[in-house]
Amino acid sequence: MVSLPFSVTLLAVITVLIFLGLGQRILDHMRLTDSTAVIILVLMIIGHFLPTISVSRFLAVNLGGVTVLGVAAYLLVTASRAERTRAAIISLLTALLILLSDKLLPLLPGILDPVYSSGIFAGLLAAFLGRSRRSAFIAGLLGIFLVDLANAVQLWFDKVDAQITLGSGGLFSSAVISAFLAVVIAEIIGEIREKIQLGGMHDE
Repeated sequence: MVSLPFSVTLLAVITVLIFLGLGQRILDHMRLTDSTAVIILVLMIIGHFLPTISVSRFLAVNLGGVTVLGVAAYLLVTASRAERTRAAIISLLTALLILLSDKLLPLLPGILDPVYSSGIFAGLLAAFLGRSRRSAFIAGLLGIFLVDLANAVQLWFDKVDAQITLGSGGLFSSAVISAFLAVVIAEIIGEIREKIQLGGMHDE
């Protein structure tokens, strides 16, 4: 019996929940319809099973990673100009925080695993820089990809004699988990802030 990775199982469960009508509030905050959300999730599930192709002796590209990157690009293009700018800034800051945590905590492997740190950074930044769940999701995806790209560039400059793979299968799983973790964090913080504001209005 073949066991599916957690990221694929997560995508499948969320797709079913959307079919059942759950998570509507989060979808509304992300400005996505049920059908659009399901299409995105199905594409991401398919992306896991796509192969890695060799571009040259020095570079290979995982098509699953390209699929997830395409999802992030679609969400960016269909967002408002202000949200595109916000999502891009949060994505860059998320990648920078991952790289800094990796450099500043080299002796503590796993304390800030990019699988989780990317989602945590993206969720917190999105919550405090506009309360945007859509930006959180985009940054959760792009943050890890930007780190992967930065590492690939560093390997290229270091003239490592090995083929570099962009968007590997492990990176795909990390990006999926990170994106949904970011949305959950942004949603929780957003709900707490709304309740605090409503409580303040009732006290007046």
